[in-house]
Amino acid sequence: MNTSKEDSISRRSSDQSQTYSLWQGFATSLAAFLVANIALGLFLYSLLEFLTPNADRDNSFSLLLLASGFFTVAFLLIPPAILAFWRVIGQPIPAWIYRLRLPPLSVLLILYPLVLLLGNWVSGHLMSAFLFLPFLHIMAIGIPIAVILKISLGGLNATSLQRKWGVFSVGLTLSPLTIFVLELFAFVFPLLLLTIWISRDPERVEQLRQLSETLRQPFADPNELVRLLQPYLIEPAVVLTFLFFAALVVPLIEEAIKPLGVWMIYGRTKGELDGFVSGALCGGGYALLESFMLGSTNTEWLVAVIGRSGTGAIHVFTTALVGAALTGAWQSRRYLRLLIAYGVSVFFHGIWNGFAILAALRGLYETEQGFWSLPFVANLALTAPLFIVILACLAILGLWIFNRRIQKDWSTIVSTE
Repeated sequence: MNTSKEDSISRRSSDQSQTYSLWQGFATSLAAFLVANIALGLFLYSLLEFLTPNADRDNSFSLLLLASGFFTVAFLLIPPAILAFWRVIGQPIPAWIYRLRLPPLSVLLILYPLVLLLGNWVSGHLMSAFLFLPFLHIMAIGIPIAVILKISLGGLNATSLQRKWGVFSVGLTLSPLTIFVLELFAFVFPLLLLTIWISRDPERVEQLRQLSETLRQPFADPNELVRLLQPYLIEPAVVLTFLFFAALVVPLIEEAIKPLGVWMIYGRTKGELDGFVSGALCGGGYALLESFMLGSTNTEWLVAVIGRSGTGAIHVFTTALVGAALTGAWQSRRYLRLLIAYGVSVFFHGIWNGFAILAALRGLYETEQGFWSLPFVANLALTAPLFIVILACLAILGLWIFNRRIQKDWSTIVSTE
């Protein structure tokens, strides 16, 4: 009787796994197809603009680098789709997928400065930049995230290969899309208040009309957007509202949705190990897409990619932290720990966003008027880069500590089984 019941449970679990794999395969394949088509369209548009006389070369390069990022995302969605379909049809996993591993940490650390130096040299030569900078851009964005994942996941091998690629693909696609929609809705109210404030001044209404016309263009000129936004970005009410949204509302949404891959494996986890690994991979996928989305020109390439290098540490740390706490809450009812982990992640992310925005805005202005006349604001903005570096280092240290603790706990569990 007990054997029959166990067989029934085993068959039900196998059927659920097959259904999950089928949905994973179809969804990932569709996402790869759509992303690849977006990348192809961006590449063709950038090529056409590059070959057009008197074209905007900066805009062309920005689109080219954006296309290279989307092509990379589409390529990274192929392994999880294959793993899912191979699981459904019961075929052995192709050997080349097992060989898709991150290089050793020492190799990554040596390679990264070489990529930056070569990319900086290439970016100064027009034709070489068009031919080679996209490949160097992919490496310059990907290597820091790979380093963070190596530190986070070293020695943690209990999670299946299909699950690892599956949650990584969720971080690349579904999490960013869901977050974008939610943040768009959340921005409606402050945007309404901003519109009411602008409507009281005819001069600002005209500026808003010009801004709207610029935004309606297929690929708006970033320099023109900055010029039109400058009158507003020294207004204390505007900047403080923007900081409130970026440093509180955005982290509240993102830290709940980034571990979406962990939410999707509810009931199939083995404790904090699965949650930590899956959360780190979700955060890595999200960081990769976010960095690819923020393109740059060839003239500003080095500053842009270095500026994005610490973002991976923040996203991987906060998502891994919440992922581990989620599985602890499901299996051990540690709900207080989940609440604390979520609060720490929101705080950490919010401080990072606040300093990043202050540093970026200060780079646009040398004035001491408006927002920059407020006490301590200018000094805080000047020290923001230092605080950003400190936060990135703390995130990396936190990931290393959590990795060691989970390895120790997991080895204790295995030895007692």
